[in-house]
Amino acid sequence: MARCVTSAALPTDLTADAVAFCPFEGLEHLLVCGCYQLLSEEDPPRRVGELLLIDASDPSSLRTLQRFHGPGVLDCQWVPGTPAGWRLLATASSEGGAHVYRLDGGELRDEGLAVCAGAGWCMALDGVAHSGGAPQLALGGTAGTVHVCAVRADEVCVERWWQAHELECWAVGWACHPDLPMQLYTGADDGVLKTWDVRCDASEGAAAVAANRKGHSAGVCCISPSPLRSERVATGSYDERVRLWDSRLLRQPLEEMSCGGGVWRLKWHPTRSELLLAACMHAGFCVISSPCDGGMHVVAEYTAHGTGAALAYGADWSHATTSAQGGLAAATASFYDKLLHTWELCGL
Repeated sequence: MARCVTSAALPTDLTADAVAFCPFEGLEHLLVCGCYQLLSEEDPPRRVGELLLIDASDPSSLRTLQRFHGPGVLDCQWVPGTPAGWRLLATASSEGGAHVYRLDGGELRDEGLAVCAGAGWCMALDGVAHSGGAPQLALGGTAGTVHVCAVRADEVCVERWWQAHELECWAVGWACHPDLPMQLYTGADDGVLKTWDVRCDASEGAAAVAANRKGHSAGVCCISPSPLRSERVATGSYDERVRLWDSRLLRQPLEEMSCGGGVWRLKWHPTRSELLLAACMHAGFCVISSPCDGGMHVVAEYTAHGTGAALAYGADWSHATTSAQGGLAAATASFYDKLLHTWELCGL
C-alpha cells in the first residue's frame, strides 16, 4: 500500500468542511477552505461561516492570506475553463445562495451573490464553463431543489430552478462527456440518482433524462464525473459505498466497493485518471484506484485526522504535477476537530 505523509496542518476557528486547490496555471500553490459553525448557545441559534484563502507554497507550513466572514460555507469550487482572466471561485452557503469570487493578483475579490429562493441550505455546488456561454453554477438545496446560476461580467443571477428531489439534494455534477452537453447529475437523501438536460426553456427548469432509484441503499452524498475518463461517473453514499457508473447509462453501477463510512466527497485526480480521493466521514480519508479494466481497491489511507470523532468532509488534489518531494499532493478538512491538512501520497 502507498504511503501518506503529512506536510502541514492548519487549525481553523470554525469547523472545516470543504477544501479546493486552485487549478489555474502558476497559482496551484493556493487553496481555499470553507468552514461552518452552528452557534447553538445564541437565541435564536445562528449559523456562521468563513472562507480562507491559503498559501501552501511552503510544503511544511500553511499561511492564511485572506479570511471572509459570512454564512456557513458548505461547498466550494474553482470554475475551470472560464474566460481568460476570470479565475472564478464559487461557494454554496447555509443561507441558500451562491457566492462568487474572482482571483486577481493572488487575492480574492467579491463578485456578488445569487440568492436561490426556496432552496433552504445550498449543500452542493458544481461549476462549468460551456463554450461560448456564461459560466454556470448548479446548486443543490435542502428543499430538494436545484438552481442553475449564470456568472456574467456584471452580475451573478439565477437562470432556472426546479424541484429535483423529494428530500434534501446533497449532490450535483455536470457531465464531462462530449456527447452529453448541458447534462447534470443530481443525488439526494432519497437515495435517487438522476440525470437532467438543461437545454430546455428556462421556465421549465430542466428535462428529466433518467433516474436510478435502486442503485443506492441510502442517500447519495456526492457525484464526481471524471474529467479524464468522460464515460465514468463516481458516486458516494451514506450506505458507505463508492459506485462507478457509465455516464451514458445509469441502469446499474459498473462496480462498487465499501469504504467503511458514509462517503461525503469524491475527487478524481487531475492527471492520474485512475485515482479517486474519498472523504468517508467517521472512517477517515482514503485513495481508491479504479483501473480501466475494473477492480476498484484502496491503495492508501490517510489517518492523521483520526477516525470516529473527527468527520472526514473536505478533500481535494493539488493541480501541481507533483509535489516538491515528488509525490501527489492533497488537502483534507475535518469537521469537529477544526483542522486542515496538506499531505503527500508517495509510492504510486
